[in-house]
Amino acid sequence: MSENKENTQNKDQFEADKHHGRGFLALIQSTLAAIFGVQSDKNREEDFKQGDASQFITMGIIAVVVIVVVMILVVRSVLESAGQ
Repeated sequence: MSENKENTQNKDQFEADKHHGRGFLALIQSTLAAIFGVQSDKNREEDFKQGDASQFITMGIIAVVVIVVVMILVVRSVLESAGQ
């Protein structure tokens, strides 16, 4: 009986470490997946359990600004190429 309890505690600790170990790259990946609509329900739920909302909001704003700037640069480049 105590072995089962230890296994449950070890599993819970592993899950907590797994969530705590998510770093900057995981935050970027999760944010981009959410922006493009390809995030799985499992990952979304993990983000809500693990996450600090301010980090996701900040990363979302930064990602949207970067996407808009890249789109502006691409459109300008295409329009300049078409004008020649």
